[in-house]
Amino acid sequence: MEPLNDDELRRLLTKWEAPAAPSSLNQRVFSHEPRGWRRLWAASFRVPVPVAVAAAVLIAIWLSYSPRPQETPAIAQPAETTLAAFEPVSKLEPTLYQGDSK
Repeated sequence: MEPLNDDELRRLLTKWEAPAAPSSLNQRVFSHEPRGWRRLWAASFRVPVPVAVAAAVLIAIWLSYSPRPQETPAIAQPAETTLAAFEPVSKLEPTLYQGDSK
């Protein structure tokens, strides 16, 4: 049998039809694809090791030089209060507050 030339091969390829994919192929291919929130939790991406190390070093430097919150001073406890010097109001003078007039 002689090898075919380019024109004969082109004619054969235009006549050729690919076989149909089996129906089970769709189930096997698409059944593992997570949807919605599961897709977010199942996502992954590859990072080269030098990039990951550089990012870790930069984060460590950033954390070491970032200002730390100042310690809050201890709140002084108020002195003990007694009602020994308590006296009732001798004269009550109510006043009416009308607010700001604009």
